[in-house]
Amino acid sequence: MQMKASGSPDPVADPATVSLPPAGEHGRGARWRRILRTVGHFFVGYGALQAINVVVGLFLVRALSIEAYAQFGLATGFQITASNLMDLGFASTVIPLVGDRFNDRAVVGTYVQAARRLRTRAFLILAPFTTVAFVAIAWKHHWSWTLQVLLILPVLLALYSSGNVSCCSAPFFLQRRLREYYAPQTLSGLVRLVMYVILRIVGGLNAWTATALSALNITYIGAAFARKCRSWTDWTQRDTHATQREIVHYVLPALPALIFGALQAQISLFLISIFGQTTGIAQVAALNRIAQVFLVLQAFNVAIVEPYIARLRRERVLLVYLGLIVLVSVCFVPVVLLSFTFPGAILWLLGSKYEGLGDVVGWLVLASCINYVATLAWIMNRARKWIFWSGTILEIVLVLAVQIGFLIVVGVRTTREAVMFTLASSCCLVAAHAYNAVYGFLRGPRVLPGGQALDDATAG
Repeated sequence: MQMKASGSPDPVADPATVSLPPAGEHGRGARWRRILRTVGHFFVGYGALQAINVVVGLFLVRALSIEAYAQFGLATGFQITASNLMDLGFASTVIPLVGDRFNDRAVVGTYVQAARRLRTRAFLILAPFTTVAFVAIAWKHHWSWTLQVLLILPVLLALYSSGNVSCCSAPFFLQRRLREYYAPQTLSGLVRLVMYVILRIVGGLNAWTATALSALNITYIGAAFARKCRSWTDWTQRDTHATQREIVHYVLPALPALIFGALQAQISLFLISIFGQTTGIAQVAALNRIAQVFLVLQAFNVAIVEPYIARLRRERVLLVYLGLIVLVSVCFVPVVLLSFTFPGAILWLLGSKYEGLGDVVGWLVLASCINYVATLAWIMNRARKWIFWSGTILEIVLVLAVQIGFLIVVGVRTTREAVMFTLASSCCLVAAHAYNAVYGFLRGPRVLPGGQALDDATAG
């Protein structure tokens, strides 16, 4: 499993909550203009950011040696996994729990503070385990103690700083302040790219300097988000214990699946790190750069789809839900076919060191597409508060059964086996989230301790 000083709603920022005339061409036209403006801000802002991230990633793939990129890839994999584990869904609860109270500065501030405190507590608990696990795998590949320390310290810094990034993002999305959300990330990404190029020229680019610059990038973004978030929300409320309990109760049924999903995010990389060779680590990490293009769609789910689905009237949910799933699936068909037909064009981006991976590129893209569909379903389920114990249990049991069977019958010792392992896991996620959606349509949203549930009368 990424804010207006006055506190008044932006009259053009949130198309899902603006009061519009019920009829008339002018009213409908204004609504569509607001929607298109919001979507446009997203694609321009995130498109620029994602383009920089793709360039940075491909530059590192080409500039670093196989061994250095394996080291950087493993450090990054641990950072992603540990960050998801430490968040435990806390940050993602802010939008659905705030709901149509997005204009109440005190309410939003309380939820953001509560999520940050839960996230910080999780960091203090899990950081030592992250360190031990990383050192154990790095030691297997005979990396020096100095290198291990130089890699794990930036990872821990990034993990702590990412709490601000995740928890302080919600007010940006609630207020549709997407330009303010992407501007500091884009600026920081440009600076990071320039620094990588300079280090490459002077001979100072290696695994630990690349990891350190990545951590400093996250630290800067987290500080910028926290500062902006304070200007848009009221943080005078100090006692957030009741809100923390509400967040924990809301996310509790999904908690096992979130923990499981966090471990699954980089499972193929970790398995090949344990059972394979250093070259395999670099290849799997490099292939993940291809899958990075799907991040723009994942961010669209959080920034646009989730707030919209959360406010949608109940009678409109089924049509919109199925329409989005079908639309995305149809759009992915030519993408998958092209990746099987012309894998060389994709591998050219990675450089000559990885040209022998043509037989796995198509399968990787297919797995990424399926995983995106599963994530889209999860985001929409979460937005409607369709989070149930039965769905969580089904997801864990189904994925574990398939993965254990795969490890016994096939194994994960080569890059191809790692990609096919990912494909099988993605199919299981689609099935589990589809069950949760059906159960949610039939049963309706969960009711929280205070009786709060999704207000189906909310305008959409």
